[in-house]
Amino acid sequence: MVKKSWNYLYSLLLSIILLLLVGIFLNLNSNESNVSNNVAVVNKSEHIQEREVQKKELIVSGKRTLLMPDFFDQKSKETPLLNKFLKDRKKDKKAKVAIIIDDIGYQIEIAEQIMSLNYPITISVLPFLSHSQFAAQMAKEKGLTVLLHLPMEPHNSNTDPGKGAIFTTMNEPEIKAKILANLKDIPYVDGVNNHMGSKATEDEFIMRTVLHELKERNLFFIDSMTSPHSIGYQLSKEMGLKTAQRTVFLDNEQNIDYIRNQVTILKNTALKYGSAIAIGHPYCNTVDVLKELESILEPEGVEIVPLKELLE
Repeated sequence: MVKKSWNYLYSLLLSIILLLLVGIFLNLNSNESNVSNNVAVVNKSEHIQEREVQKKELIVSGKRTLLMPDFFDQKSKETPLLNKFLKDRKKDKKAKVAIIIDDIGYQIEIAEQIMSLNYPITISVLPFLSHSQFAAQMAKEKGLTVLLHLPMEPHNSNTDPGKGAIFTTMNEPEIKAKILANLKDIPYVDGVNNHMGSKATEDEFIMRTVLHELKERNLFFIDSMTSPHSIGYQLSKEMGLKTAQRTVFLDNEQNIDYIRNQVTILKNTALKYGSAIAIGHPYCNTVDVLKELESILEPEGVEIVPLKELLE
């Protein structure tokens, strides 16, 4: 009887101890959870306060730093500061223009004036003229880009494109021989653009033959776009030549107001599309406007660059 009573009491004590341990364990878990939640709330509150203090300090110091939420207006769902940021970035990025002067080789005096301009300019030299070689050499020594101004057949059969011209009646060996002779006369060239050539530049056989020869010599091609149907630019890209095309002719009329208006068109085109290429000629009025060019373009955010920067 005493033994049974003792066993009962022992079992009861064990049960009580077990219940107490379970209670203590549950209480500890509950306290730990509360502490974690309190810490998270405190940390979040501190983070918000810290951010507000930082913003106030930056505003007071005049060095406001834009945080990501500042870029967005949550109520209007617009991005006013982001738009301003992108607009400012766009304003900082300058548009670019390149200037080519064709028909160099007739007179050396006006060529010297053009080469003395304070910005990079490209000289395109006609072959077999009295001053062609000297002008090309001078331009090369000044570090300017030099082009062979390759004479090519125009639609008007009464117009003579000049010595060394490529005609649509020529076969492949004749075209190759003409190009070789032109390049031998002016050995300092970096590339080629067409002189006249409204008919020849529309002819795929002619242009493919010409461009193949230029590619063999690692020369680029600038399409003067004397015809709206010229295939020179597109075919150059297809054949893997570096290339570009003329955007604006500066002096189809030799009136100084006309030339200035063409410069405005050049500027607006560059600002709209990022770049543009102008072709002019060694006329006195053109040279006078070229001397003003930097003061016209630079304040508008347009930079005059070497032609090679605009090759595709």
